[in-house]
Amino acid sequence: MMSKGTRAMIRRTQFAIVLRWLMLLTAGFCCLPFIANAQDQLSVILRFPAVQILPGEPLELRAYFYNESPAVFTGSLPETLAMRLQSADAAATLVTAVETEAGPPVNMAPGQFSSKTYRLVVPTVFAGTVEVVPLGHPESAVLLNAAEPERVAAKAKKAAETPSAAPGKEHYPSLESLFSLYQPYVVNFSAYEPMYFLVGMNPEDSKFQISFKYRLFNPAGSLSQAFPWLRGLHFAYTQTSFWDLSSDSAPFEDTSYKPELFLLSSNWKNRPKWLRGLFFQTGIQHESNGRGEQFSRSTNTVYIKPILVFYDEKSALGLQVSPKLLTYINNNDTTNSDLADYRGFSELEIKFGKANGLVSTTQLRFAERGTSLQTDLTYPISKILKNNFDMFFQVQYSNSLAESLINYRQRSETLRLGLSFVR
Repeated sequence: MMSKGTRAMIRRTQFAIVLRWLMLLTAGFCCLPFIANAQDQLSVILRFPAVQILPGEPLELRAYFYNESPAVFTGSLPETLAMRLQSADAAATLVTAVETEAGPPVNMAPGQFSSKTYRLVVPTVFAGTVEVVPLGHPESAVLLNAAEPERVAAKAKKAAETPSAAPGKEHYPSLESLFSLYQPYVVNFSAYEPMYFLVGMNPEDSKFQISFKYRLFNPAGSLSQAFPWLRGLHFAYTQTSFWDLSSDSAPFEDTSYKPELFLLSSNWKNRPKWLRGLFFQTGIQHESNGRGEQFSRSTNTVYIKPILVFYDEKSALGLQVSPKLLTYINNNDTTNSDLADYRGFSELEIKFGKANGLVSTTQLRFAERGTSLQTDLTYPISKILKNNFDMFFQVQYSNSLAESLINYRQRSETLRLGLSFVR
């Protein structure tokens, strides 16, 4: 058995190695926005006049073209833009946005941008949240809220019956349609980590998690145009609670609160052809359980995580591999000074499955005290109930050290069943 002094020396050596790699990788990551975009001279960002759109009617949008190369761009901006539209209830569809008027050739020095107005008609088959992706620029995806088909049909019927009706009197069928008028930044919110509610086979081991992220900078703003890496700067928040459902009062055994600031790169354009996606994420995360005295637990981690994505469109099969290197800063020296011994300095996440079917997610943590494993299987319930219930059925198996902060030195083995909203 190793002495405390030997373990401390090993931890210091591991810390130094991880920190050295982290600094090198972070330095390389900071250069990625400039290396990755050298292949294509212009990138494009779409800006719509409103989040709420009406399918079937012409819609004008503004496209911003940014010169990301070290050379001057001279030429005409494209007359048309091809885009892919996709929603939960409609298959992916290619549409074309056409320029509203021809413009003269432009001269853009490196780092400058120019814009142009296009007209687009969203097909009436789309309703609810619609993802708009300009072809060749998946990093510029935009989420819009399309009105319900009933509203589109009703408006067309009303227009036919009263062609001279005064314009500007809009009908808002839902609170969200009015809410979006006053919340132009809501499109910056999106899901982050999985969100679920799971009941343990032993009810005292039940668990739920919520998580979201928020993009901090407008991708079409002047700062993002001058410093493209700012488009990937996000604030995130994740909360994981362990709930004892077997007791009469159903107390929470422990809760981890995890605010985070991270930078996510766009898809690296110089990646190998066989690799569908290559992203890099680096950030700092605080984690604590919000309790006091001997029950207090807190830590901070700095990490870097490459994300490799393999995907076959014909079979809809995908594989994501995400190794992660991290180091700890300001552990609570009184109550969890040895947390790194149980969580380690490296992690690996592997996701595999069909985009519209069964997906397996496995997370591994490698630590001095042992390896931790968590595996999740998720399947869309809508496939069973004919698209009537937008959730996933989830099975989670965990055999982990430090699954919760309060009992981080104990290994727990748990099987849980439940529902997830984001997998």
